[in-house]
Amino acid sequence: MALNVPAQGEIQMLKYSLNFVAAEHPVLRLYSNSRSPLETDGMGSYSDLPNSYGYAGKVCSGGLWTVTSGNPSQAAFAEQTWTFTGSVGPVAGYYVVNSTAAVMLWSEQFTGGPYNIVNSGDQIKLTPTIQFD
Repeated sequence: MALNVPAQGEIQMLKYSLNFVAAEHPVLRLYSNSRSPLETDGMGSYSDLPNSYGYAGKVCSGGLWTVTSGNPSQAAFAEQTWTFTGSVGPVAGYYVVNSTAAVMLWSEQFTGGPYNIVNSGDQIKLTPTIQFD
């Protein structure tokens, strides 16, 4: 599935790039509801996993992204791994919020998902990447 930047994410990223508001560290969150991301999405559009069984959002500190120019230019963060300690059920995709969790910046449904997390030791690995063309 393609990366989705909803309207509220577009506005927030424009504000960040113009120094209209101070930029915040993005936070990766996993979601469980079977949802194809839409332009109109907001924070309430996704069912976040509970902070248990080894799951918590992951902060992607701003200075640790690798930015590469090109066609398209892209920014990538190191691979992130969630190792679960129990059953959380299906994980359909991820979404990214700012660190105050007030605005959803982008989301993506997993290709080949959802991934059913049922055993202690099950993992999801994700390399956050965003491209601008």
